This record gives sequence, structure tokens and C-alpha cells, in this order.
Amino acid sequence: MKQNGCNHHIIPLLAALVVAICANPPAHADGNGETYSYGSSMTSCTECNFKFSVKTNLLHDALLTPDFGIELSLARRWSLSAQGIYAWWSRPADNFYWRIRGSSLEFRYWFGRISNSRALTGHHIGIYGSIHDYDFEFGNTGYQAPDMTFGIGLSYGYSLKLNNRLNLDFSLRAGYSAGNQIKYHPECGTYVCDSHRYFKYFGPTALEITLVWFPGRNNFNNPEFPAY
Repeated sequence: MKQNGCNHHIIPLLAALVVAICANPPAHADGNGETYSYGSSMTSCTECNFKFSVKTNLLHDALLTPDFGIELSLARRWSLSAQGIYAWWSRPADNFYWRIRGSSLEFRYWFGRISNSRALTGHHIGIYGSIHDYDFEFGNTGYQAPDMTFGIGLSYGYSLKLNNRLNLDFSLRAGYSAGNQIKYHPECGTYVCDSHRYFKYFGPTALEITLVWFPGRNNFNNPEFPAY
């Protein structure tokens, strides 16, 4: 029962994004707003300065579910966010399992006055997709995803500036999630399946309070957009 039907690792979305960034470094801007890219000349574009942030959902962390994400600004109003979670805690003697692993990818649109002058700050709406599996058991009853559960939906949030390097992002997701689910209970040193169903859910799917950090220095990763 404790061996999930899908034992291979979750597609490493975050790692793929990091590799892509390293393999294709973004254009930088000099003090005059001119862009350049490692020896090649490019057209002037003060809005195309590359920005990114590193973040963690504090609610997940509080539930002993480590959370890590990165967000890339694609333009002044658009960004791509990727997050992953992984928790693998267990006490078999107490029939306690808290296991979840997964990732999500979200495409965001930023709007409002603040987002026009500071990257990844202010109001945002988005569309996301997610994939995860899990195994939760607390004593007498457990719920397990024998293979991947998929989700898709919409999001709304507001990212509040704390200082020049930190934001606090409040967001809510709602959408559709579906996947196989097993309900089981421990009995005589083993696990007995009580039911097996295709779980479908539509409604709120996530509440996030995310600490956002802007690394880097000078124009590279500075969260402030250049003035017009």
C-alpha cells in the first residue's frame, strides 16, 4: 500500500528552468537603458530588462512541507512562475504518513499602477497547471494517490513590497483537480484498501502567503523598472 504506483520522480520543472536560464543568459542593460548580450549588439529596450525572484510559500513551510519557487518577468506586465513542494515524513509505528511531492507552473499578468514601475509587484491574475502525488495517514485512515493528480485553474493575488529586496505575495487559486485515490486503513501489520475512486474536485485549490526575494545587484535583478 505504501508504494505508489508511480515511483519515478516528478518532472523537474524548476531544474529545467534554471538550466535554461544558464544556457541562454538574458540581455543586460547598462546605465543608459541600452541592452547587450555577451558580445552581440541588440536594440535599445528599457522594458526588456530581465528580472527574477526566489520565493517560498510560508503556509506550506508551516505545515512542514518545504516549498521553493522562482518567478521570471517576461516583460513589464507578464511573468512565469514555477514552484515545487516535497515532504516525506513518516512514523510507521504510529501509522503516520505525511507525504506529498509536486510542482506547478503559472503564467501571470500584472496590472495596476505599482506593477508599472516595480517588477513582480502589485495585482496579478494567472492561469496555472499542477501535478502531484501524496500519501496522508493519521492513525486509522489514510488517503493515497497511486499515480499523479493533475490540476488546472485561475489565480488572483497581490504582491506587497516590504523593502527593496523583499515582497509578500498573497494569492488564491481556484480550479479543477482530478486523479485516482485510494482510501485505506492499517490492519494486522499491513494496509487494507477500503475504496478506490477517481477523485474529482472543483473549487478553491490553494491559499498562498509567499515570501519573495529579489537577488542580484545593479540593473540585473533589480526589482525597479527603469523610468520612461
